Amino acid sequence: MQKHSEMKKIQGWIAITALIFFIAVFGSQQALAQNAETILRIHGSNTIGAKLAPDLAEAFLKRIGADSVQRKVIVPGIEVNIEGKFTNQGITQLIEIKAHGSSTGFKGLKAGTCDIAMASRRVKDKEVEALSALGDMKGVASEHILALDGVAIIVNTANILRSRITSEKLAKIFTGEINNWSQVGGKDAPIVVHARDKNSGTHDTFKSLILGKKNKLVSTATRWESNDDLSNAVNADLNAIGYCGLPYVKFNKVLSVSDGGSAIKPTVFTVATEDYPVSRRLHLYTPALPDNPYSQQFIAFALGEEGQKYVRKNRFVDLTISAKDHKVEVSGMNHNFQKLYKYLNTVRNAKKLSASFRFKGDSMDLDNRGVRDLDRLMHFLAENQAGETILVGFSDSEGPYKENYKKSCQRAEAVKEEFTAMGLPIRDVLCVGEELPIASNKTESGREKNRRVEVWIK
Repeated sequence: MQKHSEMKKIQGWIAITALIFFIAVFGSQQALAQNAETILRIHGSNTIGAKLAPDLAEAFLKRIGADSVQRKVIVPGIEVNIEGKFTNQGITQLIEIKAHGSSTGFKGLKAGTCDIAMASRRVKDKEVEALSALGDMKGVASEHILALDGVAIIVNTANILRSRITSEKLAKIFTGEINNWSQVGGKDAPIVVHARDKNSGTHDTFKSLILGKKNKLVSTATRWESNDDLSNAVNADLNAIGYCGLPYVKFNKVLSVSDGGSAIKPTVFTVATEDYPVSRRLHLYTPALPDNPYSQQFIAFALGEEGQKYVRKNRFVDLTISAKDHKVEVSGMNHNFQKLYKYLNTVRNAKKLSASFRFKGDSMDLDNRGVRDLDRLMHFLAENQAGETILVGFSDSEGPYKENYKKSCQRAEAVKEEFTAMGLPIRDVLCVGEELPIASNKTESGREKNRRVEVWIK
């Protein structure tokens, strides 16, 4: 009887101890939950938001002092909350990521439901107007280039099609004008088109650079909200063709694309220089004067050295400068071989840098990437103790040949002045005018790519 009584006491103490432990643990969890704070809301592009943004959010929370970080998936590949626990402060800080497409990010900024908009294409004029109360969305204070990407044109790896194709033929395939593989050198089989959905910045980029404003996507195309799902669908169908961000190619075959010049395959280097015809910039957009202090902190982290490591980890092209041996391909019509020869002779045995400078429209003002690349380039040249730096200016073919040549010189001189102001004198610059276009001069986006200043070192 006494033993039974003692046993009951022991069981009672165990129960009480367990209850106290449960209350302590559950109570602390409840306290953390009650003190949870959403510090950032990042909405928009699925290309950025599916994998890269969550990685950056985790690293950012650790950088600002989180002891542990976890992901809470709301919708796989689309919505996720990144939670960081700050034990000493007894709080949980949360970054909300919703990746339903680039246009949804701009809508979120306007509605005040997000702090940072992710976009895999540049903000549209109508969006700039709609968001004018937040500042100039195309200005350097609002538009932040996070990474570079190539919109890869993919077919099933078993497709016997040649790996080179023109942008003109691509347009005809995706509008349905060409609907059988035999029409482009493949086997006699129907072409099955896959495309991203209407909210997708990837689709906007593809439409702008390949389809053009007047052409419509074929109505039989299967539309996908995510790059992953589209890539998997192409991989499962011998007759399929589609497009996706470079990191999502997986086991599919990638086509080289020609748009008025040599056919170029999307690689880290051709995307970095933006020579690949369907290359694009991945953006983060904020109000010019954000109310949320974490917005600018996150942008600085993402664009900095540590953040760019996650860009590389996710197989996008980071903004770090590199140099590479590069053979210049000469194709198409060239008006002045004398000028062309001087260029080819000068850059022989030189290395081309991964940053080519481009401009705001037809002006002599550097665009937002160019402004930030000046510092990156100076850092690279100082670290690598480069000898001779060569600047080469190019133009589009709109207007008289002599005027275009003059503009190519002015652009090269404008970059030279920026370097000189930063303490790096450039002895000479080269002007090539409208020779060697890398994109079609028939479209504004193509002309924008052709108006460039290349940087070479010896």
